[in-house]
Amino acid sequence: MADEIKKDEKIEEIVDWQAKAQEYLDGWKRAQADYQNREKEITKEKQALRGFFEESIVSEFLPVLDNLKTAIAECAELSSAHNQWVRGIGQIKKQFEDVLNNFGVQRIDVLDKDFDPALCEAAEKQGDGNKVIKIILDGYKKGERVIRPARVIVG
Repeated sequence: MADEIKKDEKIEEIVDWQAKAQEYLDGWKRAQADYQNREKEITKEKQALRGFFEESIVSEFLPVLDNLKTAIAECAELSSAHNQWVRGIGQIKKQFEDVLNNFGVQRIDVLDKDFDPALCEAAEKQGDGNKVIKIILDGYKKGERVIRPARVIVG
């Protein structure tokens, strides 16, 4: 009888240890899942932060690109002696545009399209129409996110 009681106690002890082991295993699995979820969240946060910084840097460069475009337009009327200089400025402008493209930034093409307030800012309205008839200042976007809306004349 004493042996049976010891066996029962040992069986109970083993069952208790198994339950405890299962509890620890379940806790470890939950902790591992929490850790993996947090790693995914951190990756998403890093990507979002990187996108924010890229957009911030790009928006600082856009006025420089605008000024290059203006300089090229003004220089187009100069004599042919300045053609190399104008071509050089054109190459610098192209480099700026290539850098923007590498960051996934694209110029918003709205000319001759219906005015879209999500992509454009109307600087002037001429007539009754709702089409963009002139772009005053190019707009840019990255993916679906507008970095700077295009400033346009609607007519």
